[in-house]
Amino acid sequence: MGSEPFAREFFERDPDLVAHELIGTHLVLRGDEAIVRVRIVETEAYGGLDDPASHSFRGPTPRSRIMFGPPGYVYVYRSYGIHWCMNVVTQPEGTASAVLIRAGEIVEIAPAGAGPRAASVMLRGPGVFTRELGITGADNGEDCCEGVGGRLYFTRSGDDEDVPVGRSLRIGITRGRERPSRYFQIGHPAVSKNPSPNVPTDG
Repeated sequence: MGSEPFAREFFERDPDLVAHELIGTHLVLRGDEAIVRVRIVETEAYGGLDDPASHSFRGPTPRSRIMFGPPGYVYVYRSYGIHWCMNVVTQPEGTASAVLIRAGEIVEIAPAGAGPRAASVMLRGPGVFTRELGITGADNGEDCCEGVGGRLYFTRSGDDEDVPVGRSLRIGITRGRERPSRYFQIGHPAVSKNPSPNVPTDG
C-alpha cells in the first residue's frame, strides 16, 4: 500500500477538486496502541464567503479561523453539540475552505490487526467516522502534512484501483443545498444514502 503522505500542495487547491481526489485515498491515523488505515469513500466541499453553508461564511470567528489558515490542517468541530466532524483545510492561506470527511472504511489495523481485516468496518456518516476512530476536538489544528511521524496523514491507497466517483448535492444542511459538492465512491456500502440525482464529475 502507498505510504508517502500528501504534500501541502495537494490541499492548496479548490475544495471541490480536493474533495473529489480524496475519494479512494487512505487516511492513516496513529493511535496509542495501533495505526489504523481508512479508505475515504465520501466527502463534501465547503467554501468561504461564497458558501452560506460554510462556517467561514461570515468571516473569521474563534471556531472558523483555522479555515482561513494554511492548507493541510485538520478542522474538527462538534455538530449540534452531539458528535465531532473532521475536515481538512484547503486553498492558500487567507482563503477559507475545507473538505468534510463523511464516510470511510477501516481496511487495516497494525500491529493489532497485522494486516488487512477479515471483515472491514464501515464508518457511515461524519459522526460515526470520528467516533470509531477516536477523533475529537483535541485533533483540531493537527497538521496532515507532517509526514509518517504525525498523528494523521493522507496517502494513496497503493492498489492502483480506478475508483468510480459520483457527485451530488450536499446533504444534512439547511443552507447552500444547491451546491453539487458531495463526492462519493459509487456503490460503496459505507456511503450515505443519496437523496438527490447524481451529476457528472469534472474529471
